[in-house]
Amino acid sequence: MSEKIKSFKAYKRRKKNKNKRGVLLIVLIAAIGIGNLCIYELSSSLKYDIYYLEKDLKKKKNKLEALEVENIGDKSSNKLEEDASSKLDMIYPTEYQKRYIYVDD
Repeated sequence: MSEKIKSFKAYKRRKKNKNKRGVLLIVLIAAIGIGNLCIYELSSSLKYDIYYLEKDLKKKKNKLEALEVENIGDKSSNKLEEDASSKLDMIYPTEYQKRYIYVDD
């Protein structure tokens, strides 16, 4: 009888160890799955942010190009002359208002 009792106790211990391994395996698989979900959520969030940052960058580049074109247009001599005459009431001097300076060589 003592042999049966010993073998029954050993059987029970082995069965408990197998149960522990199964639970440990399930916990490990669940942890890996949750980790993958977290990584996927983080990467999706980053992709979302990158998309909107690139979209904002594109808008700002277009605005910069428009401002550069406007700046070039403001620097043209015809535009400057027109602004000076209309906004500042500047006119060209007449011949008798001009003074010439001669320098000896």
